[in-house]
Amino acid sequence: TLDSAYPTRLGRHGTLLARDGHVRIKSSRHSHSFGVKIDDACNCTTCQHYDRAYLWHLFKAKEPLAISLATLHNIHYMNDMMASIRQDILEDRI
Repeated sequence: TLDSAYPTRLGRHGTLLARDGHVRIKSSRHSHSFGVKIDDACNCTTCQHYDRAYLWHLFKAKEPLAISLATLHNIHYMNDMMASIRQDILEDRI
């Protein structure tokens, strides 16, 4: 595991980690992103049940749930990334 405040800090400020780059969910471009996951390859609870438009709404409405869902996703993303790196090390790819 990785002990870092990075994923939670980003989540609190409305930035979500994704395989194709950071998603700044507070941006108005996400206000109509109905049905669009944060990260298509992610299977966390946030990605399975909520879309970008809903998360955008929660952040704009200053709902505490927004921070919780963003943090949950970011931690899941970091855990998946570290698991992938560990596997690559075991298989001598890095």
